[in-house]
Amino acid sequence: MTNTALLAQLEEQAIQAAKTQNWETAVTVNQQLIEENEEDIQAYIRLGVAQVQLGKVKEAKRSFTQALELDKSNQLAKKHLQKLENNQTITLSTLPADEQFIEEPGKTKTVELHRLAGREQLEHLSVGQVCELKTKNRFISVEVNKVYIGSLPEDLSSRLTKLMKGGNVYVCYIRSISPTNCTCTVFIKEVSRSAEQEFVNSFPVSKSSLTAINEMYSDDNYTFEIENIPLQIVETDNDEERGATDAFPIDDEDHREEPEENDRDNNDNDSDN
Repeated sequence: MTNTALLAQLEEQAIQAAKTQNWETAVTVNQQLIEENEEDIQAYIRLGVAQVQLGKVKEAKRSFTQALELDKSNQLAKKHLQKLENNQTITLSTLPADEQFIEEPGKTKTVELHRLAGREQLEHLSVGQVCELKTKNRFISVEVNKVYIGSLPEDLSSRLTKLMKGGNVYVCYIRSISPTNCTCTVFIKEVSRSAEQEFVNSFPVSKSSLTAINEMYSDDNYTFEIENIPLQIVETDNDEERGATDAFPIDDEDHREEPEENDRDNNDNDSDN
């Protein structure tokens, strides 16, 4: 089993354990997730919640503190830790049932799939199912239990393909499904980020943030622009990559220069003579 598949499977088990209030299992699985990825903030938060339910308050405080060390602005970890500091109880009502859909700017994205499979395949899907992202020549396909469901848009496919080749790891879930309307959205979340791409957001954020990130990577040796990660798609099936300096063919008919106004007047005068 690949590392990506293992992380996705463990995360699904951790979420299901919380939903069914199987706290011993929740502790074990989230600890396994942390062993695989020490920067999994959500695993620390789920671990802390499970530890609270088992009466392990000191351990829970430590888990929430570790989550905040990784992300000082994480509101969920702050809220849980504050409740414990005030001797309040953390109950299931403070843990979203769809926790896997928590939005994190730059790290998560909800995407509507393209090239959808037939209605028969869509009818067998359910919200929360783990999907597998498979890189193809021109796009990333989304599969559930090795059955093709749809694909990511080409621009996003190019972006994530670049980042995945660079060492990033992602998980994907079915977020919404409508066989009647033939629509399906997935929730993609960055699980880990390679050291070489430490400051590269998986998904675009605000323009001001992008400007700040680009300034950090002003080195000419850096291989791609933060704001323009997607590769350019060519017209053939060979999917050869074009670099930033490669020229694209120009249709002479569409780009023929119009004569200057003075030239038109001179031509008219010549014809009159």
